[in-house]
This record gives sequence, C-alpha cells and structure tokens, in this order.
Amino acid sequence: MANSPQRTPQDDNPWRAAGLVMAIGAELAILIGLGWWLGVMYDDSNGTEYGYLTGFIVGLIAGIGSAVGLIRKYAGGKKL
Repeated sequence: MANSPQRTPQDDNPWRAAGLVMAIGAELAILIGLGWWLGVMYDDSNGTEYGYLTGFIVGLIAGIGSAVGLIRKYAGGKKL
C-alpha cells in the first residue's frame, strides 16, 4: 500500500511510551504544586484568601500546555 504511513521501530518501543507517561505525570505534579505553593506565598504576604486557588489553576493550565507539547514532540510534530 503506497499511501500507508511508515512506522519506525522506535515508535513501537514500550519504554519510550512509559517515559512519556511518567514525564507528563511528573510535569503536571510539579507545575500544579509550584502554582499552589506560589499562591500560598502570595496569600501569606498579602493577606488574601484565594491566591492558592489561582496558583493551582495557573499551574494546571501550564501543566496541560506542557503535556500537549510533549505529546506533539513524541508524535513527531504531527497534528493529533
């Protein structure tokens, strides 16, 4: 079949896929935790009550953006 996409052997590597999943999980956890911590620091210094929630949401958005970037890099720059 002339039009079928060619897959390289490295695409079938389960360790590469496991590394991708671990990297996504670690980045999400770190970015959410960092956003929450910065929000708590902001709350403590300014006497506010909801900075932690804002930091959490910003960290979550950053984590999702980072995960999308990793998946695109893993997929070889192809559109998903």
